[in-house]
Amino acid sequence: MEKEEGYDLQEKNVENRTETPEMEGEEKAYVPAENAFLTDSREIKSQPEKRNTSRASEVTGYLRFIWPYVLFITFVFFAALIAGYTSSVNFPDMANTLMESFSSRFAPLLAMPPIFIMLGIFLNNAFVSLLFLVLGLAFGVLPVLFIAFNGYIVGVISHIVAQERGLLFIFLALLPHGIVELPMVFLSAGIGLRLGHQAFAAVIGRDTEIKKEFKEGLQFYFRWILPLLFLAAIVETFITPLILSFL
Repeated sequence: MEKEEGYDLQEKNVENRTETPEMEGEEKAYVPAENAFLTDSREIKSQPEKRNTSRASEVTGYLRFIWPYVLFITFVFFAALIAGYTSSVNFPDMANTLMESFSSRFAPLLAMPPIFIMLGIFLNNAFVSLLFLVLGLAFGVLPVLFIAFNGYIVGVISHIVAQERGLLFIFLALLPHGIVELPMVFLSAGIGLRLGHQAFAAVIGRDTEIKKEFKEGLQFYFRWILPLLFLAAIVETFITPLILSFL
């Protein structure tokens, strides 16, 4: 009997010893699983922030990449604008002829309802900006010429309108939408100029990634330039006339 009781006590001790580590192991197994869930949930919450920062870094990185070309395009535009303004002062007949052709070109659009005016302005600016980008493959010459021509026309019209309405009218007529529209146009032409530089480098035998840069330029155009041109068209159609009505 004593031996049997001893055997029973030994079996109970063995069962307690075997059960305790297993239970402790199971309890410990829940802790890492819970911690893993918490870390996963934190990572999921932080994913939108990472996406936003990555997009912002992509934009700033691309702008730093093309900023010399955009700066050159900006200089060409304002130099042509000053030339157009001064030539309008010195050659008024020529300036009036350009003004008449410009007015006759856009007169049918201005007679439409505002929503169609907005769409017309947007489609015109979107097409011209895309043209600047694509035609830059012709060694970057055409974007520079088009920007210079447009700057010259703006200078001529600015002088004529300033004589009739004053410089404040010109400032308020161009600033609200121009502060968005002009940088987008300059960016498109800058990308085109960069592509033209790469095309010239490829012709003279240098290693380039022109296909990759052309694809990146189009992606930047459709992701950023096109929506902001739409915003500029809305401002030009609905907000700029409202501001000018107070003069």
